[in-house]
Amino acid sequence: MEEYDIKSTMFQPQDIVLRDDAMHQRDTFSHIETWYYDALFDNNYSVVTLVNVFKFGNQGLVLTGMFIYKDTHLVKNTRRRYLYKSLAGSEDVPLIKIKNKELIRGYIDKNTGAWLFTISMEDSDSGVDLKLIKKTTPWKGNTPLGNWLVIPRFDVQGTLKLDGKKIEVSGVGYHDHNIYPIYAPFKIRGYHFGKIAVDTDSITWARILRKRSDEHRIVVLNKDDQYLSIDPNDIRYTIKKEMISDGKPIPDVFQLQVENNHLSIDITMETMNVHQIRMPGLRYWRSHLHTVGTIRTDTYSKHVDGIEISELLKFF
Repeated sequence: MEEYDIKSTMFQPQDIVLRDDAMHQRDTFSHIETWYYDALFDNNYSVVTLVNVFKFGNQGLVLTGMFIYKDTHLVKNTRRRYLYKSLAGSEDVPLIKIKNKELIRGYIDKNTGAWLFTISMEDSDSGVDLKLIKKTTPWKGNTPLGNWLVIPRFDVQGTLKLDGKKIEVSGVGYHDHNIYPIYAPFKIRGYHFGKIAVDTDSITWARILRKRSDEHRIVVLNKDDQYLSIDPNDIRYTIKKEMISDGKPIPDVFQLQVENNHLSIDITMETMNVHQIRMPGLRYWRSHLHTVGTIRTDTYSKHVDGIEISELLKFF
């Protein structure tokens, strides 16, 4: 059993406006910008979609990914590369196009004020066409890795296309948007992040793995249209069991605990399936987890028993 301890400053989330989730291609000469969405559906399908932009002045590379899972097993995997000049979009609203095809759009409904997003990705016989409605208060903040924006929970509806067959889906989704400096892999070993949804509440957790032996821990609780960042001294992350993947030990069963005067979290996460994605210069594992435990506050106690998606990335 391995148990980590950390001494670090507390993560300071802030409110966002829709523009914060737009492209930031003019902000710096070079950086890595990523839009990540996942959703878990009532019919045991789940999806992850990604857009990664690697910018070097006016040059760069764009990577897209669409992953469809059934009962936690990967059933469709589409990854593509494009030159940076193929990318178009907006600095004012979430909007990403590649070769004039719209992949992501975010907007505010004029009648209800709701934040809505559409995600559309496809290849010749498979794809996703989803509508996401924001259900929790989003936030952003700075980590040792870079800028991190999170919308912890969406209601998601739409259609999957799998081998030419259309499948109607509805469920719960998550989104984050990251902006990293190009040199981030030289100062950070990687990260491990995930989230836990229970009723209308959401927990977002992350471990930023530094080059030294320590790690930067983050837990944010979304509750009643508010978010609460947890003091890292109140967070304990314990690896109960490891597995070997591609010759490397990764968490198999691990426990997240938070304890202070107003909040108690005790959740064990057990790996159901791991999908490893190989890329030059990094190792990346996406896991479906079975999450079991409790959340207690001053006003309630809730039981957690569900399936979530987490990501572990290690550079070099």
